[in-house]
Amino acid sequence: MSPDRERFRVLVAGECAPALPLFEHDALAQLFELHCVPLAADIVAAVGRFRPDLILFDADGVDFSGLEVCRALKAHPATLLVPVVAVGSSGSLQRAAYSAGADDYLGQLLPDDLLLVRLTALARAGALRRSTARPLRTRQHEHLQATFRRYVSPQLADRILEDSRRPGVPAAGRVHTQAVVLFADLRGFTGIAERLRPREIVPLLNEYFSLLTEITFQHEGTVFHMAGDCLMVAFGVPREQPDSPERAVQAAHEMLARFAELACAWQARLDILTGLGIGINEGEVIAGSIGSATFMNYTIIGDAVNVASRLCQRARAGEIVLSRSLKTSLDARGLSIGAVELPAMEVRGRSAPIDICCVPTPKRLAVTGATVAQTV
Repeated sequence: MSPDRERFRVLVAGECAPALPLFEHDALAQLFELHCVPLAADIVAAVGRFRPDLILFDADGVDFSGLEVCRALKAHPATLLVPVVAVGSSGSLQRAAYSAGADDYLGQLLPDDLLLVRLTALARAGALRRSTARPLRTRQHEHLQATFRRYVSPQLADRILEDSRRPGVPAAGRVHTQAVVLFADLRGFTGIAERLRPREIVPLLNEYFSLLTEITFQHEGTVFHMAGDCLMVAFGVPREQPDSPERAVQAAHEMLARFAELACAWQARLDILTGLGIGINEGEVIAGSIGSATFMNYTIIGDAVNVASRLCQRARAGEIVLSRSLKTSLDARGLSIGAVELPAMEVRGRSAPIDICCVPTPKRLAVTGATVAQTV
């Protein structure tokens, strides 16, 4: 029995004529509280209000499709773990009831003491099922939450997970939307990898990605991809952010400023020189799980992603290179970022060049291999 209840709650669906009179006996009346529902259409609503420990359904009612009700109850999340008992006047229905998912079958010729034992055992088994399943669901949700927070800021993860549990709100996957895509890439990393041993490079990359993801999360962006020394993040996906262009540019400025401090520490510690280049583009993307049955990756795809990657390749250390479409969005919002127009960029496979702009930092770095030349 549930520790906070004096009696088990029994939902009776249909007439259940062979069993109802038995509940009038003192032993059963003290142990079970009945709630009767004559219509199949009212059962789910009654479950939500009454929260039964046990459900009895009429297996052979003329006006009540008991076996279909049983199948529906066993498929519904709210009643999946609640014991469902078929009540019938004919033993011929017993096999059909079990096939429909019934936990037990009560016929007409059943002694009262045996009925009491069977119903009590079923109710207790159902309570144990649900008490065991609740911590499991909690652990699964916590695991999902912890995993998802590796990709998005904690605040955004909480909002997405909350929406995914609300009826009528699409889950975080398979989103087709307008987004701002940002790529960040180290300059001179090939030369660094040649000079240093792998065990020395891994801590550097961890520092680098930790810094950039922290900044991304502060601006409520989503981390979609890390490979080598390249990071891909996006704003406005999987949830819409009307100010995603501002968020992306602000995050990019902060990445350049704070990475400059990290690069100075690397130089002092390991005598290596490097810089950071960033490319940003705005356009339509699709976010969702891509892959095979054995391995899936939550990512974004679309021409906007490809262009952002090319812009990042074009950026020198200390530069933010952005598309004209993104600058137009920023201009429309009255945000001036001091962008300078550059010659249009030819992209292989595209029929027309891309108009681009550059936002340099006060001290821009031209990195070649492991050497750095500073320009003002």
